[in-house]
Amino acid sequence: MTQLTDFQQWEKNIARVQLPKWQELPTLGLYVDQVAAVVNEQLANLGIEPLTKSMINNYVKKKVIQAPIKKKYAVNQIVDLLLIGLLKRNFSIEKIRSSIAQITANFYPQAAYDRFVEIMNAALSGQPLPDNDEIDPNKDRLMQLAVETVVASLKARHLLAALNQEETTVKP
Repeated sequence: MTQLTDFQQWEKNIARVQLPKWQELPTLGLYVDQVAAVVNEQLANLGIEPLTKSMINNYVKKKVIQAPIKKKYAVNQIVDLLLIGLLKRNFSIEKIRSSIAQITANFYPQAAYDRFVEIMNAALSGQPLPDNDEIDPNKDRLMQLAVETVVASLKARHLLAALNQEETTVKP
């Protein structure tokens, strides 16, 4: 199998990835190891580097995410970590945090996250984006642009790696 065929297979695989909506995430408090496992399972499906326990603890120390209560993390913290994991390669942590705050300023975090997931899942699968009249059009567009950036970056990195590998194997 050529490297470009591998890239095409990778594209088919990510088209089947479906990020979980809010209600599909664990609702019981999770310890940092469990949170890392939940988040990293989703990131691994897309070939994104995992978050380590140290990274998660640093996000708490720097107040990027809320501190756990009695060392247990809630759904909103899992969501924040998923978003950070998805976006951190393309945006600074400060920009991610301010964007989350901006989008959820007058909108429920659950509804905003679920809309982000709708946008991401549509982009990954190549399906049309479902309409949503509940969220401000500018905030919706911001999420769409962020998703387009992440998906395009993932595809570009994988295609470049395939082309580099193809070139290496062709050379005598």
